[in-house]
Amino acid sequence: MRPPLWFPPIALTEKEQKVIARIRRAKLFIFLREVRHELFDEEFQRELGTIFARQHGW
Repeated sequence: MRPPLWFPPIALTEKEQKVIARIRRAKLFIFLREVRHELFDEEFQRELGTIFARQHGW
């Protein structure tokens, strides 16, 4: 059994936009939020799921 694939929204929510407007030092977190859909593409999620399943004996 593998975890289901995650399809995060690409566009920032209104709340996220407000938080980002106030953040000055956490530029890495802003960057990661903006590109998470690229980082966690289907292929990478499947690879993570396989590793997770193997570690848990699934």
